[in-house]
Amino acid sequence: MGDIAEERAPGYRYSRRGTLALVRELSVIDNRRNALLLILQWAIMIGAGALAIHVDRVPVYLLAGLVIGSRIQCLAVMMHDACHGMLFSNRRVNDWMGDLFVAFPLGFSIHLYRANHMVHHRHTNTLRDRDYRVQQRDPDQHFPKSPAAMAWLLVRSVTGLNFYRMARDSRIWAPFANFHNPGRFGFDYRLGLRVRYVVWALLFYGLILVSPWRWQILGLLLIPQFIWANVFNRIRAIAEHNGVADERELNGTRTIIPTLLDRFLIAPFNVSYHLEHHLFPSVPWQNLRRLHVHLMTTDPAYAADAHITRGYWGVIRELMPRAAAGEEEAPKKMPPHHAAEGA
Repeated sequence: MGDIAEERAPGYRYSRRGTLALVRELSVIDNRRNALLLILQWAIMIGAGALAIHVDRVPVYLLAGLVIGSRIQCLAVMMHDACHGMLFSNRRVNDWMGDLFVAFPLGFSIHLYRANHMVHHRHTNTLRDRDYRVQQRDPDQHFPKSPAAMAWLLVRSVTGLNFYRMARDSRIWAPFANFHNPGRFGFDYRLGLRVRYVVWALLFYGLILVSPWRWQILGLLLIPQFIWANVFNRIRAIAEHNGVADERELNGTRTIIPTLLDRFLIAPFNVSYHLEHHLFPSVPWQNLRRLHVHLMTTDPAYAADAHITRGYWGVIRELMPRAAAGEEEAPKKMPPHHAAEGA
């Protein structure tokens, strides 16, 4: 985080001194819990797919796609945790399991994702942050938008009309787009990692293609992945850093207090507590909500200045012009006790 301090004006960075003892306590990876959760996601996806294929009715396929898509979003969040070495405490196990059962099925690589994501953490919301540069050049991420423009963005996302933008910007994480090892972010995507993906792809897709239900399986895997990546994961990504004041570290990243529907569709495993994650990236997902409540109830500066929004619909409203001229310009801050209840 020192790089951010050097790139920003004095006073930008939030002081972590008073929270370090708690953060050390919270920075413990629960290997058993994460392993069971990973098994559970795959069990739910396989079970939903098997049921849909057995019944072989369109409504059941649609329901299975909804369930599978929500679990794919869980895998996407687990990929983020594995990138930070927080899926399993053993780094070798973390990276192997993160590749084989999380990132590869999504078309990505833990190592490629990590190379970009660590730069994002070091240089958040600056020109050295590729995510920020993408945000600046992508019209879909230019806000505020009128209600009509926001609705059109969502329509284009659901129908896939803007899928090419998401695919273009995420290719840097994809093994098949990095076989020539371009050395992005100074990272050596070594031959062993590329071979790992090839062997996995041959086995994984080979087993699917020899199955008598190959097209059903591919449809149940790829179509929900397409929808979730281009709609719900897009909403999650937009919510993290778009439309924030960024006058100081506390309002340069947004935390969202999710509804139950948000957790199912967009933000499983506390990924919406994004400000807390940026401030203390060593804290694993299961402790982020506890960290949020602690900060809101014990640190008046945090409670006053942190950019906190209730629900992803609240984010969408923030990213549109205010309906009435008399409304406050800044997003409403929840009092500490209210935020604790929402968490």
